[in-house]
Amino acid sequence: MITAYCDGACRGGNPGFCSCAWILYNGNTPGRYNGYYLGPERHTNNYAEYMGLIKLLTSLYDHNIRNVVIHCDSLLVVNQVNDVWDVNEQALLPLWRTAYSLLVAGCHVLKHVKGHDGVVGNEFVDRLCNDVLDQHKEEYEAMATD
Repeated sequence: MITAYCDGACRGGNPGFCSCAWILYNGNTPGRYNGYYLGPERHTNNYAEYMGLIKLLTSLYDHNIRNVVIHCDSLLVVNQVNDVWDVNEQALLPLWRTAYSLLVAGCHVLKHVKGHDGVVGNEFVDRLCNDVLDQHKEEYEAMATD
């Protein structure tokens, strides 16, 4: 069974400078993963969380991988994409449309996982988000002073 984890992070406030990441597992074996810097413009943490899911879903689509159980620690993203909650923030609506379409097209399942609770996959993507932000620290700190 293929499972995945995705996450987003924000520094320097909310909105702030953002990153996102994802990882795939085949059973308990970690596989492909990626992290992305979403700068230099500032975005909200919700944007970063959505982008983590969208980047993962896009990669799954591009590689024709279907029926993945995806774990995300954003209750907002999980409940909006699963059509439990309405999308009230207009800026998130295009992200919701993209995520929902890719989720349905790939027959994936999106589940909430409690963040910072020792779940290995979730801890990995959280750390990867922070590593990406660390790699761009000089860039976004220079932007923050402008």
